[in-house]
Amino acid sequence: MRRPRKAPKRTLSIATALAALLACAHALAAGGGKAATQLVQVADTRDMTAGFAKWTADLYNTNLWLYSAVTVAIMVAMGLLLGWGCDKLIGLLGINLGKLSHHE
Repeated sequence: MRRPRKAPKRTLSIATALAALLACAHALAAGGGKAATQLVQVADTRDMTAGFAKWTADLYNTNLWLYSAVTVAIMVAMGLLLGWGCDKLIGLLGINLGKLSHHE
């Protein structure tokens, strides 16, 4: 008579991870009921002085779509500026990152 095989450790760990993932997904999908829809998230601007930070916080409080567009535009500008600056720095170091010529 043969003994039943034990489940491999890998299968057990995958099953445990899937069970945890499904439990978390179920808890998140359940929502918070009526109380969760009444919550409003705002940035506290009472003690802020005039400037870019206050303008950004006021924009967040009044118009989330415009806030998102401004955030994306700022991130693009920062990426371009950092990329250009690093390209110039690498050029000053004498490293050529241009196209390579292949001679076979």
